[in-house]
Amino acid sequence: MRKHKFFTNLVYLGTAFCLIARPVLLTRAQSPSSNMAAGQDVHQLVREVIRHEIDSEVRDHSLWRYREVHEEGGKQKILDVCQTKEGEIQRLIAINGQPLSPKQQQAEDQRIQKLIRHPDQFQQLKKKQREDADQIRNLLKMFPEAFKFQPGGMQGNLIKVNFTPNPKFHPTTRPAQVFHHMTGNLVIDGKEKRIVEINGRLTDEVKFGGGILGHLDKGGTFAVKQQDVGSGHWEVTSMDINMNGKVLFFKTVTVREKETYTDFRRLPDNLPPSQAVELLIKDNKIEKAKSSD
Repeated sequence: MRKHKFFTNLVYLGTAFCLIARPVLLTRAQSPSSNMAAGQDVHQLVREVIRHEIDSEVRDHSLWRYREVHEEGGKQKILDVCQTKEGEIQRLIAINGQPLSPKQQQAEDQRIQKLIRHPDQFQQLKKKQREDADQIRNLLKMFPEAFKFQPGGMQGNLIKVNFTPNPKFHPTTRPAQVFHHMTGNLVIDGKEKRIVEINGRLTDEVKFGGGILGHLDKGGTFAVKQQDVGSGHWEVTSMDINMNGKVLFFKTVTVREKETYTDFRRLPDNLPPSQAVELLIKDNKIEKAKSSD
């Protein structure tokens, strides 16, 4: 199962929206035509790109391993992540640039081993990932209707498309409400019909339930980049989120979150969680032994 972080941040405006909403309870294409380069039918281009993004997410079942650097609240964590057919398994390997102590390493080993010994926990994780993926695909399908698009220029195969809210779009869910307050741009690989970069900004305050349930402040921004990391497989390589808001008027939400993803390595198809855990523990011991030499 591929990770869905790119799509999650595209439609939720990143972690900030998740913090507010939840507690409240590819086929390859030919290069664009000269007409497209001139900015004609830019809406059709966006529709094709969104469709290709969704199709690739559904069809690509390859599994990968990568390093994630997560920065939030002045704290940095480095994670070793393995995708499996049942979901992702993460192992913490460093905090603020310092490797884990022996006690912390042991705790991490026990945590991921416990996950495997309790299939019900893994099933809950798998269910949540599946539900998130379904909701994200549904919201992505709304994207071409939720915005109006204007050409922003070309550089080689890269096409910039600016977007603004479509006043005729009527959101029916809280996540979709964000569309009415967001402007930004897409950078599209015109040959592959894939999104290379998306940048967005909230131009107005976003209120949920008339403001009773919470809100996101005006001016929040996010930036997400993705690329082909090998074998035609596209993954997110960086995210940068800056959001403020409140839940139920009381809980202030401030998110300064940055993530980068590197060192992508293909894993065997249908890798079971038990083997992923073995890889994470074994390789950590090897790296620890090398560092102590």
